[in-house]
Amino acid sequence: MITTPGLMVRPSGPAGLDATLRAVAPALDHRHAIIGPPPSPDGWIRAADLLEPAALDAALAVIREYHEATPEVAVSYFTAWYAATIVGPAIAMFVLARRVPDLDPAGLSVHRHEGGWFDATAFHHPRAALLTSDPAAPDPADSDPAAPDPADSDPAAPDPADSDLAGSGAVEPTAVVADVDALRRLLVARIIGHLEPVISTLRSRARLGPAALWGAVASQCGRTFLLTERVSRDPHAGREEADAFFADAAPTLRARPTWQQFVHHGRPYTGMRRGSCCLAHRLTEEFCTACPFVRSDERESRLRQWIDSQGPGGLAV
Repeated sequence: MITTPGLMVRPSGPAGLDATLRAVAPALDHRHAIIGPPPSPDGWIRAADLLEPAALDAALAVIREYHEATPEVAVSYFTAWYAATIVGPAIAMFVLARRVPDLDPAGLSVHRHEGGWFDATAFHHPRAALLTSDPAAPDPADSDPAAPDPADSDPAAPDPADSDLAGSGAVEPTAVVADVDALRRLLVARIIGHLEPVISTLRSRARLGPAALWGAVASQCGRTFLLTERVSRDPHAGREEADAFFADAAPTLRARPTWQQFVHHGRPYTGMRRGSCCLAHRLTEEFCTACPFVRSDERESRLRQWIDSQGPGGLAV
């Protein structure tokens, strides 16, 4: 079991998921996430709609036209961009606050930016799985054995929690588990469960196999784990958490990233080597730093330059 002392975002009270997302925001890099319905209709797409072939084809068409991309590049880009909006908030919340949001596509929307990439996630409801030690977890002593089973309620009656106006109030627990290992397994199940039908449909849109597509997902997962250091300030915790995550996610995320560790200006850093190629070089004629085709010495040199370019607090990701 991974135990990471010193994480800085553990909820000290029954804080809502909106507060949790604000606290973990630096780990989301240039994306953001909110609790509640999308603030406007412009650019927002329900995640459930992307399970429809026509909507998915329309999203791929935006990427192909804007970037003059082949079907393979468009699918690769879409997979990475979409996955980042799903796994980013989920992993950041798990590592830094030990909460796992509900990833049901029916309760999620993503914001599509010009060019087809996604830059925001809206969780329609403040639903999450919690540890028993979470201040927002229900007290077992408060349960009423005589209370009616929700399954016995009138199926025609609307559930107030299903309203798009559910907002960002107190956390609605979807599961309460005893330890971090169980919560991590739930994180893995929710991420794979959300993305599996999308990956399945994408396979018929380009000549890319499951290793390449799930490799794109794994890279976004690995990147977020490393980015949590922006909040935790622990140069090892993200990598250790990622290793435990990928152990649970095998064999689906078997094309996982590997790590390149080095010391720069007297401080340890962790860089990433992707488990599959993102195909960006087909558009830019440049290989990304994390590309599996870049030599280790070249990758380290480029990572050092990247760290320095970010100023104080720069990371190798």
